[in-house]
Amino acid sequence: MKKRINNSRGFTLVELMIALAISGIITAVLYSAYLVQQRSYTAQEAVAEMQQNLRAAMMLMSRDIRMAGYDPMGSSSATIVSAAVNQLRFTMDLNGIPTDANDDITYGFSAANDANNDGIADAGVTSLGRNTNTGGGFQPVAYNIQAIEFQYLDAAGTPLAMIGTPLHVATPNNIRAVRVSILARASRPDPKFTNNQVYT
Repeated sequence: MKKRINNSRGFTLVELMIALAISGIITAVLYSAYLVQQRSYTAQEAVAEMQQNLRAAMMLMSRDIRMAGYDPMGSSSATIVSAAVNQLRFTMDLNGIPTDANDDITYGFSAANDANNDGIADAGVTSLGRNTNTGGGFQPVAYNIQAIEFQYLDAAGTPLAMIGTPLHVATPNNIRAVRVSILARASRPDPKFTNNQVYT
């Protein structure tokens, strides 16, 4: 008589198919979670880079703008030269040399990047620049800037009227404060994002 031996050490085909299906579902869920986390990390990194770019530009601009008109010797007639919606030009005397070209500063977009002087970059984005009368032109202080707007306030905190083309303050000597608004973009745009906003 032959003894029948049951082999209970293996897996049936049904058990293998169920294990494979469960493994596939777990792998798909883990991969989806990884993709969501990766996209979130990339977006946060882009926002942090953009904020740091703006923070550095605002720090430099606020330091210089606070010194607009500084003239301790009274020898250089330092003042706000022009105050437009897209550019601010002012002079100061930091070193006692009245004719120092480094003491004549302009912030804003260059004419090549904002031909109609409305404060919105013609090519979509450009660099926010700082220009001194040393012949170097506008040097970038912030990158990927879509728009900039200067608003000028009097001693009471009331916005001064803007006239002409480009819009500018008729009496720059009445300016006591400057409010700067900057619209920036990330250096690596999200391919799934569509911007439907219109900025004026």
